[in-house]
Amino acid sequence: MMAKIHVEGVPGGMQMRITGVPAFPGESFGVTVPEAIGDYAATAWPNVVKADWETTPDGLPRGHGVWEGQLEYTVAVTASEETVDLSIELTNRGPRTWEQSLAFTCFQCGVAPSIRDHECLRHFVSADGAVRRLVELPRAYGARPTVQLYSVQGAPAARDIPFVVNVGPTPDITLEGWMAIRSRDGKRLVAVASKPALFLFQNMEYSCIHSCPSFGRLEPGQTGRALTRLYFVESDVETWRNRMLAELG
Repeated sequence: MMAKIHVEGVPGGMQMRITGVPAFPGESFGVTVPEAIGDYAATAWPNVVKADWETTPDGLPRGHGVWEGQLEYTVAVTASEETVDLSIELTNRGPRTWEQSLAFTCFQCGVAPSIRDHECLRHFVSADGAVRRLVELPRAYGARPTVQLYSVQGAPAARDIPFVVNVGPTPDITLEGWMAIRSRDGKRLVAVASKPALFLFQNMEYSCIHSCPSFGRLEPGQTGRALTRLYFVESDVETWRNRMLAELG
């Protein structure tokens, strides 16, 4: 049996390091979980949320963050030989109802030489049920040409999400709630998928990919739950997608 992936929280913030990945020996990855969180019209970024990690008895990090008077969240981490699961709970601690909520989680692949793809040539998504290279799909351009956000099936259109409108451009296309990057040797991939997913994001500058989970409508005091799963597998994209859909639906 292969060893489980090693995950550790970075003290004093929202970042995690991922090492000891069997499919990517000697390489590391980063995760910011979350990069922004809260009501989709009034999210908190890292300089607002007080967040840190503890280590659970099984050696995995558990994150906790607070924006006083607004929100509280926890991140429970589990790992296998091929996946890292981020189970997030978000509680509305503010005085008003959130019509929609999110945790903008960043999966950073730019430090892994076999994966990083600043030209976006090995990024993959699914449009109309077919796996496509992201570079083949329409792209909208704004002030930051390396950045792109995408609507997700079953979620509100990206143009109707205030957070998305404030971050960057969105083409008129709807995708499944996952994004993958294939390795340079074509034999492996990393991917991120959320359940439920609200929108996708990618930034060629840092070779990071995001599947932003949604917690839906939250009344004051109400808690929502969502899952983000990171994959590190030896597989082609089609085979992996079929596996992922069977696991997450």
